[in-house]
Amino acid sequence: MLKRRSVIGYSIIFSIMMVVLIIFVYTFNVPNPNMILIAALVLSTSIGGTVPGALCAALMLSYSLFFFSTDHSFIRFSDVNLHKIIVIALGVFINFFSVALLKRNRDRAEDQLKALNDELVRTNDRMAQTNEELEKANDQLKAMATRDSLTNLRNRYALRQDFELYVGIPLVVGFLDIDDFKSLNDTQGHAFGDRMLTSVGKALTDSFRTSNCYRYGGDEFLIIAQNEAEEAFKAGCENAKKQLEAAHIHFSGGYVCGAPQTVPQLRGMIMQADEMLYAAKESGKDQFLGSAFDRMRVPGRRSVARALSQPC
Repeated sequence: MLKRRSVIGYSIIFSIMMVVLIIFVYTFNVPNPNMILIAALVLSTSIGGTVPGALCAALMLSYSLFFFSTDHSFIRFSDVNLHKIIVIALGVFINFFSVALLKRNRDRAEDQLKALNDELVRTNDRMAQTNEELEKANDQLKAMATRDSLTNLRNRYALRQDFELYVGIPLVVGFLDIDDFKSLNDTQGHAFGDRMLTSVGKALTDSFRTSNCYRYGGDEFLIIAQNEAEEAFKAGCENAKKQLEAAHIHFSGGYVCGAPQTVPQLRGMIMQADEMLYAAKESGKDQFLGSAFDRMRVPGRRSVARALSQPC
């Protein structure tokens, strides 16, 4: 409907323009008026299209018939004027159809270009949506790669990535281990053991909200508290202990306080915390033992063996 209105509007405008030009060239007896009228024909066809161009061509031919016919009869011509009419008619026909063809091709090219642009926009939108979905999937994969699926704590892969973050700041590094986990897991079943691990993971998350908790392996958990006092760390352990006692779960812990200046020193803190855990187990379980980090201390056999078998 909009295109039809546009054609009607162009037809009226260019028809009026052609009539005005015809009156002008006739009134002022402009020499070689067809040059002006042909220009108007080309303009109307190139802008308005076939219908306005055809109307202007008909008006121009009508004027030529009127002007060159004997007594303006439109039908009687001298031989010379008849030849002129034929030449004018050919000129009008050639100009009209040539320009109309060029406009049609131009309109088709514009339509194709618009269609291509629209498709490009849709493709870009789809690509943007796909990229967004890929980014979300990558974030989910990263989260899955750094989280333990059972306890939702960070895993050993995440610990390797986090090592540099802990260098040069005060830390409390703690190891926790569920007491008698192996015997309970063997007698009560693996499902029961999984529930115990899940409960510990929740208790640690609730008790050490500002610290990073890792499932180090099996029933062992590593806690690295940044810029936290020893008493605050021990309070977190006590809170986790109270939360787990309701589920009849007990654990032992060992921790070390210090500020590692290098990654190897951080590894040394983890090894010393592991030794403190072992000491807590040996001295009766269900307790926490801690000490200051000793940079000169040589790790015991147990910690060295764990470090070699489970490299961080």
